Amino acid sequence: MRSRGLVGITAFIMAAIATMAIFLYLHGVKHSADTGGAQVTVIVSKKDLPAGTSMDGVISQGDLTTETIGSKTEVTGAITSVVQLKGRVTSTPILAGEQIPVARLQGSTSLPGGAIGIPTGFEAVTIQLEAQRMVGGALHPSDHVTIYGSFDQPVSQPVTVTLVPDVKVLKVSRPSTVDQASSQGDTLLTVALRAPDAEKVVFAQEHGTVWMALLAPGQSGQAKPPVYSGGVLK
Repeated sequence: MRSRGLVGITAFIMAAIATMAIFLYLHGVKHSADTGGAQVTVIVSKKDLPAGTSMDGVISQGDLTTETIGSKTEVTGAITSVVQLKGRVTSTPILAGEQIPVARLQGSTSLPGGAIGIPTGFEAVTIQLEAQRMVGGALHPSDHVTIYGSFDQPVSQPVTVTLVPDVKVLKVSRPSTVDQASSQGDTLLTVALRAPDAEKVVFAQEHGTVWMALLAPGQSGQAKPPVYSGGVLK
């Protein structure tokens, strides 16, 4: 019985030693990955920056800092000097502690798809809409929306349909204060569409009315059955 107990204790001690060895090995691998190889210093923001933020103001308020990272984790076009940000404006939101690639700044042409980042296989289409047709003007680049179209003619009865269930917003051009009171006060919304969907949206813009519904972050848009006047009035 005593020898059996010693065997159990010995086995326990050996298992503990093996577990500690594995832990130390994995810790060493992680440390090597974090600190090994070439290092680069990048500029990061201390706070979340919405799209349309003037970087001059961010610089003057001291809301930028530096972070040293492994070169393998550096994103393409990462900003490495505050000088690169002077006079620039963000085109998409930037999170606190996130690297700032030059492609996230307005006027950049280094973003795949040109200055507004048109995804491969898509076309950029601009739609002119009143504020109430585009979520009260709350849309920003990189938002995703569902596009609806309503038609009175030439269909047998008025109908509203899902034109495109999930669309990425590329650019939002809001009217100036002077234009808001005039016929030029509508917002110009540029979205990414595949060619067949672009035809549908252009047709709806010309022969009906177009509405946008903002999708929640991470939510995918879903096509819905058409709604006819007869169904609504039941």
